[in-house]
Amino acid sequence: MSDEEKTIRNRARSARASATDLVRAGAEKRAMWLESASKPLCGSDDPLGQEVRAALTRTTGLAPQMVDWGLRTTLETVRRESLLELVRAGNATFEDKPTVPLGLLGVVLAGNVFAATVRALFIPLLFGVPVIAKVSSKESSFAHVLRRSLHGADSALTRAFQVVAFTGGDETAERSLLAEAEGVSVYGSDETIEAIRRRLGGRLPLFAHGHGLSAAVCGGAALSESRIGRTIAAVALDVAAYDQLGCLSPQVIYVEEAKRGTAEMFAERLSQEGLTALGSALPRGELPLSVGAAQAQWRGTGEIEGSLFEGPDHAVVVSRDRPPRWSPGYRNVTVVPVASPAQAVEAMVPFEGHMKCIGVDAGSKAGLLAALRGNPKNTAYACAIGSMQTPPFDAPADGFLPWHGLLRVKRR
Repeated sequence: MSDEEKTIRNRARSARASATDLVRAGAEKRAMWLESASKPLCGSDDPLGQEVRAALTRTTGLAPQMVDWGLRTTLETVRRESLLELVRAGNATFEDKPTVPLGLLGVVLAGNVFAATVRALFIPLLFGVPVIAKVSSKESSFAHVLRRSLHGADSALTRAFQVVAFTGGDETAERSLLAEAEGVSVYGSDETIEAIRRRLGGRLPLFAHGHGLSAAVCGGAALSESRIGRTIAAVALDVAAYDQLGCLSPQVIYVEEAKRGTAEMFAERLSQEGLTALGSALPRGELPLSVGAAQAQWRGTGEIEGSLFEGPDHAVVVSRDRPPRWSPGYRNVTVVPVASPAQAVEAMVPFEGHMKCIGVDAGSKAGLLAALRGNPKNTAYACAIGSMQTPPFDAPADGFLPWHGLLRVKRR
């Protein structure tokens, strides 16, 4: 057994051995622990907050302003009362039957959006489930800083959260990671998830969080002269957040078009008033060379097939005659005209099973939800435009409630 394998197994055993203490601490103490650990990282006044900002700017390629925005908007939501509400909601689904949490959850983290790490780790810990997490080779600093902050908040509980690193696909290290686990959550590509599923062979329940797509829907009321400014600002934030690299980033914006030309008007204003203006407060990170070529091709094709509106760090394409092409991210987005929000849902049918989130204006939400109920395969979470990248802790994920798989009915 290699030293790496021994280290991983020892950390897994340590996390598993903490299960009783974590449960006995109670939900109130666990919620306070998570809240207290989040506070130092919210702002840049604390040394740990400064350290994590510098580290994430290096590892993610995001601009410092975007890193700061992501940390604040994510960690400011970690509040004791909202966490306890989540626990109460989870317990209520079992109709007062006594439950027990998993003894240990293995978590395989992705590296595209660092903020997703908080939900992936904090929700199990909140419900009394110890976690051993494998960090991504793309971004490993955030999970380590979270652990240090958790240790500072309550060193007695920190043993319940362990972090390890190894090369993806290393089957020996993976077996060590999951040797003590009673379930595994995998965040990453569909290929990564299927490879781990095959290697598990059904030995453990696997909670998959694979590749996903998101879209926004803007109904006619949101485009009125009195409201379009707010609509543009909200959609621009959804597109710009994390440089459009996450599963919750809208790739397509469906716009209800009462008269021809509305989509072009919306796209031009989104470019000029939305994304260009936002680029000062939340600048885009450096564009990788590999993405630059894909971006040039995407924009060129968009200009030939429809209308193209470009800014210094973004592009908006209007596509009328064919299904939208998914962009390379980095603030390149497609606007598609539709007759109604229901038609937008119909247009998403080819992507059923992959849709993560649909941002929608308030006036169109009821119609969109009704249309979604008619398409049970579309399990996307619907939320207000402007909040797609800041989901609350109680938001469903991949069609499941946040505590899915973490609790079991206690056998008598």
